[in-house]
Amino acid sequence: MEAVGKSCCNSVFIAPSESDVLLKKKKVHSHNRIMVSKNSFESIKIYCKAPESEIEEYPTRNRLSNSRNKMEEYNIAMKRMMRNPYEYHHDLGMNYTLITDNLIVGSQPQKPVDIDHLKQEENVAYILNLQQDNDVEFWGIDLQSIIKRCRELGIRHMRRPARDFDPDSLRSGLPKAVSSLEWAISEGKGKVYVHCTAGLGRAPAVAIAYMFWFLRMNLNTAYDTLTSKRPCGPNKGAIRGATYDLAKTDPWREPFESLPENAFEDVADWERKLIQDRVHSLRGT
Repeated sequence: MEAVGKSCCNSVFIAPSESDVLLKKKKVHSHNRIMVSKNSFESIKIYCKAPESEIEEYPTRNRLSNSRNKMEEYNIAMKRMMRNPYEYHHDLGMNYTLITDNLIVGSQPQKPVDIDHLKQEENVAYILNLQQDNDVEFWGIDLQSIIKRCRELGIRHMRRPARDFDPDSLRSGLPKAVSSLEWAISEGKGKVYVHCTAGLGRAPAVAIAYMFWFLRMNLNTAYDTLTSKRPCGPNKGAIRGATYDLAKTDPWREPFESLPENAFEDVADWERKLIQDRVHSLRGT
């Protein structure tokens, strides 16, 4: 895993084929395939790690069927609501991508052992969870055991729930989520792991908004920077809307919905300073 810490210009390992995974089952760890765009001609370099004890040699038919049904239901909803071709494969375990030196975007940790991995291999000191309770329940995740393991390892677990596939919920939740992310990064105690369910919508949107508002990028640069490393389809309109909400406080402002499609893809220096001040004021709320 040394390659992760050495560079933030790309993700880590090219995921192997299914046959490679089967051949490596007898090893202590296996590198698994993750979500890919059906239109992509290249393997996505995203790291995923699962202990051998988690891999069943002969999984039961009912368990396989239940898992596949959930994934199919989720991916159908994602394609319908997000209009993108990316898929989430829960059965292949947690996956993530290093975006900057101190920021990781990924899918939901599924078991306490995932927290051990993030701590030991990535020096994660903070986890920002954007899931609602019903997301966690849908996938059968024991969130309390994950939070307990975070506490045992000295990882700060934070929650800023937003409704999945809902751009309005994302727009309204972005300022507080970015406030938590910016604070955690500013503490400088380790990396911040931002996740939703699949790591394809809410989590990358929060990371992009942070890069836009605090790293002096315009929205398109921040968006392209993240999606070039982790192919995904976060809602750009929700980020533009949240930027408008923070930058325009006057009561006679023009409604966001009546503005051009590229409005608030960039901001003036004074607007960025206002956005940063307002985001800072949300700490602890």
